[in-house]
Amino acid sequence: MARNLQFRYTVAIGAVIVIVTVILATLFFFQSKELLSNIKTTTTSTMSTALHDEAKKRLVNLSAILSEDLSNPLYNFDMLAILQLLQSVAKLEDIAHVMVIDPKGVIVHDGTELLDSYGKQLEEREILDWIEKQSAPLLINSEELMEIVSPVHIADERLGWVRIALFKKAQLENTQKLTQQLSNLTAESQQRERYLLYLVTTVLLLLGLGLAALVSNRLVSPIRKLTEYVKRVGEGAYGIELDRNRSDEIGQLIHSFNRMSRDLSNTSVSRQYLNDVLNNLCDALIVVSDDMKILMVNNAATEMIGFDKQRLESMSYYDLIDSRDGVRVKRWLSRLLEQQIESIDARYITAAGSHVLVSLSGAYLDLSGAPGQIITVAQDVSERRKNEEHIRYLAQYDGLTNLPNRQLFRDRLKHAMKQAERGEYLIALMFIDLDRFKKVNDSLGHQAGDLLLKETAVRLKKLLRLGDTVARLGGDEFTIIAEQIKSINDGINIASTILETVKEPFEIDTRKVHIGCSIGIVFYPFASDDIGSLVQKADMAMYQAKRNGRGQYCVYNHMLGANENGVIQQESELMEALKTKSFHLLYQPVVDTSTGATVGMEALLRWDNPRRGILDPTEFLPFLENSGFIIELGDWILERACREMLDYSKSSDSPLQLNVNVSMHQFNQGDFSHRVESILNKTGFDPKRLELEITESSLIEDIEMSRNVVRSLKKLGIRIAVDDFGTGYSSFSYLRDFTLDTLKLDTSFIKGLPNDNYAIGICTALIKMAEIMQLNVVAEGVENQQQVAWLHSENVDQCQGYYFGEPAVLGD
Repeated sequence: MARNLQFRYTVAIGAVIVIVTVILATLFFFQSKELLSNIKTTTTSTMSTALHDEAKKRLVNLSAILSEDLSNPLYNFDMLAILQLLQSVAKLEDIAHVMVIDPKGVIVHDGTELLDSYGKQLEEREILDWIEKQSAPLLINSEELMEIVSPVHIADERLGWVRIALFKKAQLENTQKLTQQLSNLTAESQQRERYLLYLVTTVLLLLGLGLAALVSNRLVSPIRKLTEYVKRVGEGAYGIELDRNRSDEIGQLIHSFNRMSRDLSNTSVSRQYLNDVLNNLCDALIVVSDDMKILMVNNAATEMIGFDKQRLESMSYYDLIDSRDGVRVKRWLSRLLEQQIESIDARYITAAGSHVLVSLSGAYLDLSGAPGQIITVAQDVSERRKNEEHIRYLAQYDGLTNLPNRQLFRDRLKHAMKQAERGEYLIALMFIDLDRFKKVNDSLGHQAGDLLLKETAVRLKKLLRLGDTVARLGGDEFTIIAEQIKSINDGINIASTILETVKEPFEIDTRKVHIGCSIGIVFYPFASDDIGSLVQKADMAMYQAKRNGRGQYCVYNHMLGANENGVIQQESELMEALKTKSFHLLYQPVVDTSTGATVGMEALLRWDNPRRGILDPTEFLPFLENSGFIIELGDWILERACREMLDYSKSSDSPLQLNVNVSMHQFNQGDFSHRVESILNKTGFDPKRLELEITESSLIEDIEMSRNVVRSLKKLGIRIAVDDFGTGYSSFSYLRDFTLDTLKLDTSFIKGLPNDNYAIGICTALIKMAEIMQLNVVAEGVENQQQVAWLHSENVDQCQGYYFGEPAVLGD
């Protein structure tokens, strides 16, 4: 009976052991397989999502910064500034393309210097429909690219859109690499677990056979309890153990079960597997407990911070955080504990005492029946932030002079206006335009022009008081915001100092360069101006200073606004006249003082204004010179005069000399002599019959260049006359330096003859000097016989003026 019971128990216990072992092995195998699969899927998905979110966040931030930075260049259509901004983004290694499009979907700039796609219409209907109807950014995801199309605004006006595309190749490669690593490690882990299962199964079977030989009441209860615990392990309660209070086979079975349970707890996902995964991450991963003690770090964390793993795992997470970021990081960790996932920027303190700027992301891991943990991932963004700061700097500062640009100028002006409204002070807004800068740029080259702008910026910054702003708006235009001005005289004194400072010679490439500036000033708050009207008034005042003769300042008053409307209308009419050539020439005779015979004609320009009638050049010449149109019109005058004089000579007894006035802007063009030669060849006019009248200021603007131009003109046989001598610099030295032919006495000296002793003294001195230098002398503005008699007595060669005839059409 006992033998049968023992046999039955032996068979039953053996069967139970086998069944339990198979069940346990099966449960363990499938549970482990499922767990590893879930870990693989979850890890891959988490990292893929993190990489995608980081790329999206970066793309959104980059587009926001670039959209803001592009507003001013796009508003002013500053293609160079747009190119600089786009290329600063395009050089980032994962940027596919970046471009600027207008509100209708036409490409304004594609980020290349050659503008290959400029003016092309976008073909993507989704983008076209979006920019037509929406004002928010559009995010587009494809297999290879992530794109964003963001609006560019200035104030409430939408100027266009910026389109940035980011390659997803790196993201996909990282995800695939991680997935492959996880697959390999999972396969290795499963292989190790199978070997372990074989071993455990064998041990359990041997122990079961031994235990089956023992038939006692003690056998049933432990087995029943063991069975219960096995079920719990099958349900995932790894790590549970039975009390071992006996040393027989049951005790050994309990010991084996406990060891298996511990092994399952430790090897359900192997530590080596986790270490391989974590240490292959490029970002610093730190696992912390809910009381912020560091539990685990990967290799990237030790490399970033500089401490070894043992040191880090003995520290608090707060020990790594810079004190300036401590409060923000604590709030961030609190939100993670509440399952709120977000990212922040903070600074880690390294072992060397320096700081590393990182982007922190994390998640809270809720462990059933155990304290939760926080997984933090830190990505070093120091270089990226530097690039973003550089882009932001380029958007607010002029790249050449490092002065605030138009956008930052407007921001500071707005702030200064608010301060002036609250206080008892004025602000003075000054618009500064450099005089003769274009000549330096054209004659010495753009590199010299850039150096001149830099030196000017340095001088202006040295003049500023604390709190004042000097900005460059573009070209040779600067602005100054002088704050806390107690009186208008204080502002005028600042302007006067600027005029004197800029007037001092500049040393550019071992050459002394002389320029000046014109300044427009407007004070605030004297009227309810906004930024736009204040800037416009300063601009008006600056242009009035130029009209007044340059090298001076002009304070805005309400009359300037009224006059400006008339000036704008006249300039518009003049532009139309240039297109239609609504000009004609009159001629005033030049008479031999001794014989009274006409020896030449001076060509004088007149404008047939449809509103005001015939206008003298003094009415419109300043605009032509400032705009540069005097070059084109000057060529037209010379060619027209040559042709009309040739036609007139056919009916004349003797050929007459032709005198033509030359503007300083014409004369200072490097190719002026070639242009004159081309016109003479084109018309067939004899160069020996042509005399060009040049003012003193034109000659001494750049003496070296003037000497070369005069020499070239003389080689052609052309005569050179100095017009209005005595009214300008009146330097005898330059008369000696140049091979001149004629000296013309200005009308202001002639009108006092023969009774004004001062006029007599000036004219006598000039005539004697010209006689010594063997120069022909021509008196302008002669109006009566007494003047002719006195000039004849002083051996003046030729005269012209209303006494001999008013300017008239040739042949009348």
